Amino acid sequence: MKPAILVGGQAVIEGVMMRVPGAYATAVRDPKGNVHIDRHKFTSVTEHSAFWKKPVFRGMAALFEAMKMGMATLQWSADIAIPD
Repeated sequence: MKPAILVGGQAVIEGVMMRVPGAYATAVRDPKGNVHIDRHKFTSVTEHSAFWKKPVFRGMAALFEAMKMGMATLQWSADIAIPD
């Protein structure tokens, strides 16, 4: 049996952000109908430090990283979907 691929994501303005271990990507449709894609590599702080691997601290790190990534992708999608 093949191992499962862990995929998560969230909705952004006129698009979607998807995250897999090691990377995330955002796809957004602009007002003209073109799709813009933004890809990034990502390494969690929990992979670098034993301190952040402990249960309570791992949750805190995951929350912070998800909020930071989510806000950045939402801002990018807003810039594409709703130009000034």
